[in-house]
Formats: sequence, C-alpha cells, structure tokens
Amino acid sequence: MENGNVIVNGSPEYVRSCCEGSLQRLGVSYIDLYYQHCVDTTVPIEDTIGELKKLVQEGKIRYIGLSEASLDTIRRAHAVYPITAVQMEWSLWTREIEQDIVPLCRYLSRVSIM
Repeated sequence: MENGNVIVNGSPEYVRSCCEGSLQRLGVSYIDLYYQHCVDTTVPIEDTIGELKKLVQEGKIRYIGLSEASLDTIRRAHAVYPITAVQMEWSLWTREIEQDIVPLCRYLSRVSIM
C-alpha cells in the first residue's frame, strides 16, 4: 500500500522481493502456499508465475495460488506451473464460478497429477 492506495504489481522483481520480505518477516525458510492476489493485468501472468516457479525450485515456496483470476488467466498460469489453489468469491449468492472456473480447476487438478 502506498499513500493509501493498493499497489498491484506482478512484475517478477516485485513478486520476488515480496516473497523474500515475507520469509524474513515470518522468520521461516519457506512458505507453504504463496498467493498472487490481485492479478496485474499490465504484466503477463506467465512472467509472474515464471518467477514464482523459480521460487518453488529454490525451495522458498511450495505451492502457488491465485486469487480472483479469470478463466483465461488460470489456464495460462497453470501452463507455466501447476496452480494449487484458486481463491474466488463463492457463496449462495455468487455462484457464477460453478459454470466455468470450478470445472476448469477440476480438470487441471486431474491432468497435473497424471
């Protein structure tokens, strides 16, 4: 947050610096599930997930999650590295994700295992 405004930055450099900062503040050597909240539409999701993939390979994070991502973004991100968790609004009143997002996540979870 800067001057009361939320910063949405998916650049590889920013993603890495945030993860490194979290590790330091938490005093841990790795983070189990690291979310990319608020997808930055000015940076290709492939670049963001590519950096998160490097952090997985370095042992700094174990799994990658996305929050409030579109169908296309989830697909493209998963093509770079398996997305373990997707956080979306889903309730009795907001059920839109049942038509496309939930089936996609089920499909991707099956193809990732095989």
